[in-house]
Amino acid sequence: MAYIPLGIAFGVLLTASGINWYWAPLSTLVIYAGSIEFLAVGFMVAGLPAYQVAFTSFIVNFRHIFYGLSFPLHRLRTKSQKIYGVFALTDETYGITTAGPGTDLTGRQITILQVVSHVWWVLGALLGSLIGQVIPDSVKGFEFALTAMFLTLAVNAVKASRSMVLVYLAAGSGVVGFLVDKYLVGESFLIVSLLLYVAAVSFMYKKEKEAKG
Repeated sequence: MAYIPLGIAFGVLLTASGINWYWAPLSTLVIYAGSIEFLAVGFMVAGLPAYQVAFTSFIVNFRHIFYGLSFPLHRLRTKSQKIYGVFALTDETYGITTAGPGTDLTGRQITILQVVSHVWWVLGALLGSLIGQVIPDSVKGFEFALTAMFLTLAVNAVKASRSMVLVYLAAGSGVVGFLVDKYLVGESFLIVSLLLYVAAVSFMYKKEKEAKG
């Protein structure tokens, strides 16, 4: 259900930035990457060069490389299911299909989940783009919608696992990334934090595996 308010927030943000409303449903249909779509609004307004857009997109979606390592692609039987499954792999559908009851979903159920999520995202953006044309320019804060969703997902994940280890690792990686960005290499916060966190989690996983024999 989060796709609806998120899509609305994206549509409103896009039209409020002076971009034609039809780009909201079009971009959500062919890109389908919430974080990048929110950032893309700023890219279009600022007129950034293609190479900078491509690099930023790679860094922001870098986590999907690791999603792919445990996403149950083998459950998707047909070639078209697999292609769409990779295209429609989002944080939310990944979280559902790789934990809890979602681990029992069949390939058909996973595809339905992804299609429904995609449709809701597009419809939410379309609705938001229409609403955005009548909302006063003084209304601010829609760009924070995606961050709010990620915070909610993180809190729920911690409550479910009842472990703060990953939170401490994430916080520590963020602090190191911030320091590197501020004092050593500018604009490096995201990539440094991500790589450091992945390395820490991989090391922890290796130690746990060795302890189990």
